[in-house]
Order: sequence, then C-alpha cells, then structure tokens
Amino acid sequence: MRTPVRTLTILATATTLGLVPLACGNDKGSGTADDSGIASAAKCPVGAFEKASGATIIKVWHSYVGKTKLALDDLAAQYNASQDKVVVELEAQGNSYTELRRKFEGAIPTKDLPAITIAEDTETQFMADSGVVLPATACQKADRDAARQTDDILPAVKAAYTLDDVQYPASMNVSTVVLYYNKGDFAAAGLDPEQPPTTLAEVRTAAEKLKAAGVSDKPFVMKMDPWFVEQWTSGAGQTLVNKDNGRSGTATEGTLENPATNGAMQWIADMNTAGLLNAIPGTDGQINHYLAMLPSGSSSMLIETSAAITTINGVLQGSVDPADLGLPEGAPIEIDVTGLDIGVGLNPGLTEPGKGQIGGGAWYITNTGSDEVQSAAWDFVKFFNSTPSQVTWTQDGGYLPILDSAKNDPTLQADWQSSTRGKWLATSYGGITTLDPKFPGALIGPYDRFRQLLRKGLEDVVFTGIPPKSAIATANDGVTTELADYEKNRF
Repeated sequence: MRTPVRTLTILATATTLGLVPLACGNDKGSGTADDSGIASAAKCPVGAFEKASGATIIKVWHSYVGKTKLALDDLAAQYNASQDKVVVELEAQGNSYTELRRKFEGAIPTKDLPAITIAEDTETQFMADSGVVLPATACQKADRDAARQTDDILPAVKAAYTLDDVQYPASMNVSTVVLYYNKGDFAAAGLDPEQPPTTLAEVRTAAEKLKAAGVSDKPFVMKMDPWFVEQWTSGAGQTLVNKDNGRSGTATEGTLENPATNGAMQWIADMNTAGLLNAIPGTDGQINHYLAMLPSGSSSMLIETSAAITTINGVLQGSVDPADLGLPEGAPIEIDVTGLDIGVGLNPGLTEPGKGQIGGGAWYITNTGSDEVQSAAWDFVKFFNSTPSQVTWTQDGGYLPILDSAKNDPTLQADWQSSTRGKWLATSYGGITTLDPKFPGALIGPYDRFRQLLRKGLEDVVFTGIPPKSAIATANDGVTTELADYEKNRF
C-alpha cells in the first residue's frame, strides 16, 4: 500500500498555501477508501447548487484545439441549454497540457482555480498531492446513482487514476498512440496498404522500401515526444521509476536504464543514421510532423495520439478550418490534402502492437470553490459521463469510450463499421482494451520534469549524436534528482 507523499510537507506549508492536508492512505486492503479520510461522502456537497438563488457559474480549463475543442464546446452548450441552475464557461489555457499545467500550478497558492481542470494523464500524482482536488470517490459515495453511471468503466482506466483506493478525477479522456500511414505511398512502394507495420522492426523495413522506391525521402516522421518512448517501454513490461512504477510506494529513483528503453532509443538512433527518420523537435503545440505527411511533404508514416483522429478526418473532409488547429497568428492556414489516403494501425511496439499505458487526460474537480460551485461541477461531470455525451465525445472529440455502455451504443457501433473516422477509432479502441490493469502506467510527482529530461535525451540522440545509453543514463540521473526535489520541496 502506497502512502501519499505530501503529508509532512503540506503540514508545514498549509497556512501559506491554504491547502487541505492529505490523509494517510488506508491499509485495510478492502478496495474502498477510508470513510473518515479525504474521500468520505461528507467531502462532496452533492446538490448544493440547487439551493442557490440564481445560476451557479463554473469555469472549466482545457487546452484543446480542432474537433476536440468543438466537441467540448458543443457538450457545454447542450448542458447549459438543458437546465437553468448551472452555467458552464469554458476557458482555453493555451494549446498544450504543458501550458495548462503551468497556469494551474501558478494559481494554487492564491486558490484562483477553475471548478474543473482537464489535466494530462501524467498529472495524477501531482493533482492528488496538491490538496486542491475533490476526489471523485467522495462524490461517488455521496451520489450512488452517479457512481453506478460509471460502474462499467474499463478496469485499466480506473486503475490508472486510483491511488490508495481513491479515484481522484471525476472523468477521463482516454487516448493511445496509433500509426498514421499514407496508403497510396505504401501501394506505390509495393507494400500492402491494408497491412501496416506492427513492430518497430517492421516500420524500419517499410521505411527502407519507401525510400528505395523514391516514394518518400524520410519515410517515418516523429515528433521528439517522450510519450512514445514511455509507451514502448511500458508495452514491453518495463518500468519508468522504482517502487512498481510508483504504485507500491513513492518513487525515489528512475529506472530508465532498462532493455526496452535502450532498445527504443537505439532504434530511433539507427533510423536517424540511415536517413529514414524525419525528426521534429518536441515543441508543444506545433504540427510540423502532421504537415510532413501531406503530398508536398517528405514522409509516409507518423505515430501520434488517437485523439487527433477526428481532427485529421475533419481536415481531410474539409470540415475543419485550419485556423482552429491552434496555429500561431500569421501562420499559413491553407492545407492541400488532395489525393491523401490515410490509414490507421495500432502503435507498433518493440515486439507486438498496441501495448503501452493509459494516455489522454482527466477531469479534476477542485475543492477551493464554494459548495455550490463544487456540486455544480459534479453535476456537469455527470452529464459528461452520460452515454450520449460519451458517444459525442468519441465521435466528434476523438477520445475513446471508457464505458461499455458508450462503446456498445448502436450509434457508435454503426459509425465504427461504416465511416472512415469510425473505423480509425475502432482500431484505436482495440489498443486500450489490451492494457493491463495491474500495469497502467507510472505515478510520478514531477512527471513534467521527467518528460523534459527524457525529451532532452531524445533530442540529444537525434540532433547531436549522443549515444542512446549515455543519453538515457543522463536522463535517469536527472529523474532521480527531480524525485528527491519533489519529495523535499513541492507544496
């Protein structure tokens, strides 16, 4: 049983920050949170907004662009129109989770926080430690009808966001890594356009054929995003940090120096040396790796999040204005997709496809607002978790269904069998159903710093030629240092 790591340091700083100390994790092993602790039903003021004299305004912070943003806009508008006691106001905080995290963390001392923030999947430990989150488990205990609404949540999804039997986020947006590939380029190179690569070795073989045929100059384009290395490492059953990936205790050391991480980084280095890799710097919010897949680009294969599916499909169909993609002011917005035929396959792994860890984001209700605000936020999340909303969130927003009730919805099933977008989403969903609830991903307090270190390692390998093992060792030392610093100084 792991113990929340902030108990002692929050005790020393609670007066300054106005935070609520976390209770120690229970050791009952019963599968339910301690009813006297942070997740007791009394912590969640269900229905308080209904007693307010007027409408309660709740702010929701997000960082979405493209079709995902439009889907969230639509759902908020539906909810606002369905009743007159709560008004949801969406506020974009940049075009990346990094920008949103920076804004949220900076607002913690003053408690100038939104009612809901949609944070990245990596921030589970940070959000739990922050003391400003109303655990979903508390509201589920206080509102059993709402709890039953999510009884059929995928086990791996629930496991990823649960610490000491407490589920912190009230909802989750699940995505995974998929392979986008140009089916026309595959056919031109003599490759089967209906059989995408399933392993990294097969990606290299396909890239060699594409380059030899003169179809694409640098066939595989990859943004230097550490998430991909994490997925390959987790997919091979290797950890990123010690203490069972931070799930049996607070992580104190990095464990990146393992065969899977070494293998993935060496593969990247070898692809780069062979001229098969189109490496794009890991700058947040940019889309150059997508642009490389256009007919005017130089690449034929791309790995990226499945959450981009609806936006990519919208661009291909002409239903998305490029200006909605989060491009900076003054950037060119005309995108020619004439003749582009994209296919989607499971994320190629070191040994098999579709393996990895939970990705995406999570909806956290803050505990810094009034009872009316907290209860109104819970009410909106209940609407968001409903089957119709989840179907919309998948079809239009691009995130994969976390509930069987949504996955089995006739509308969604029909779309998965008939439309291009739906077939891509169905392929992606196949990847998350194979994830292991006992190995859902790492809990790392300073996950933002972890990713900065791993990104630097990636870019050092590709852009400066540093040997993969040396880059990994440096990153791992940095991770261990950051874990110690987080334990000592955070909050």
